[in-house]
Amino acid sequence: MKKILIAVLVICFLLTGCKSRDGGNGSDAVPDVTQPISTTAAAEQSASRIYPLPDTSMENMTDAVLSVSLEEGNAYVDDTGKMQMDVKIYTYDKYDMVDISMLKVGDILVTHTGEVEITALTRTESGAVLINGGLDENGFDLITDETGIFYERGYNDAKNWYEIGQATIRVSVDFEYHDTSDPEAGEILYYPGSFLIGEVTDYNFTPYNTTIRVEGGQIMEMYRVYTP
Repeated sequence: MKKILIAVLVICFLLTGCKSRDGGNGSDAVPDVTQPISTTAAAEQSASRIYPLPDTSMENMTDAVLSVSLEEGNAYVDDTGKMQMDVKIYTYDKYDMVDISMLKVGDILVTHTGEVEITALTRTESGAVLINGGLDENGFDLITDETGIFYERGYNDAKNWYEIGQATIRVSVDFEYHDTSDPEAGEILYYPGSFLIGEVTDYNFTPYNTTIRVEGGQIMEMYRVYTP
């Protein structure tokens, strides 16, 4: 009889302890700390920052193709008898196609002017990515070129150029300037002296239409193309 009474007391003790740990009024009750993560918190945790690709800088112009602008008088012979060009150098934000393929609402797109939070995103059949409503709704468009690089498209498909600095670069004696800016005239070829004797008179040189090829620290070629 005594053994039966002890067994009943043990069972009662165990049941009371289990009830307390399940959230009863026992002093050793363990709260349920497993809570679902809110959608806002989940979005913040999964948000990514997309950065532009490394690009032209003022430190890597010895051998490069540069988009430039220059004005009349920016091509001249210095005191040592060498021809120089004073140019402004431009670039634009470029993004990796893999990064853009994974871009989603809530991400941050880093540009040269700051950070843009993606609140709306549309992918078109042509491959363009419309950010925050696209260009027509005060957002912007990202499109890709033949290399797979994405960039911001302005009106008339213009790139969003910005100036990164100014430089004085020596002009090679073998320099050639190829001008195809007038479709009716075709290509016109100029040489270093063409700038010095006033043969070049149209100084509409902008990053939208003008590039120079620098090799070994000297300008070897210059191209100006037609822009609508």
